[in-house]
Amino acid sequence: MQAIKFLVVMLPALIIVALAAAFIILLIGKLGIRDEIIAKAPKFISRLFDCDFCLSFWVAIIIAVVIAIIFNSIYFALVPIISTPITRVLI
Repeated sequence: MQAIKFLVVMLPALIIVALAAAFIILLIGKLGIRDEIIAKAPKFISRLFDCDFCLSFWVAIIIAVVIAIIFNSIYFALVPIISTPITRVLI
């Protein structure tokens, strides 16, 4: 019974994190912020922003940390690992 409750809470969080990360990545791409960072940032940061998979992972981590703080649950830290491939497909 506890596992079902866990899935009921985590599945919407997974979908929300994946959609929010995709939205943020597409937004910074449309605004030109991503291209500007790729052009002007140091090599390591430039490579991270050039890789969709890497960027979606880090954006998902930031969103998951915010959600974990709001709901006071460490389990939301696992969401970026699963939501990153979903975000990559959405981009």
